[in-house]
Amino acid sequence: MFYSALGCGGEPGLFRECPIDGTDIDHGLDQRVPVPTDPMPDWVLQRRRAIGDNIRAERTRQKLTQERLAELTDLDRKTVNRIEQGATATLIDHLLLIADVLEVPLSDLVR
Repeated sequence: MFYSALGCGGEPGLFRECPIDGTDIDHGLDQRVPVPTDPMPDWVLQRRRAIGDNIRAERTRQKLTQERLAELTDLDRKTVNRIEQGATATLIDHLLLIADVLEVPLSDLVR
């Protein structure tokens, strides 16, 4: 699920009655509000898992643990695990960090 950085009013900077508590204040533009999304097509999920498999294969080839890769990329170990499992969409920035640490072109990981 994605989150929108809108306040209770639904639009940045507008103050409307909050549907949660009835006040006439915006509870802050940094409030995370769930935004429903359609499920991803199967081919996207399969591709995500394939990318994770490529990362895992290269990481294990280099005898790195998920913890060590996380330390080297300054990511959380759970994030590395989720990327390798294809459990969630990942940021291109994270893939770039991983490719850099593994010293492989990003294209090798996303084939």
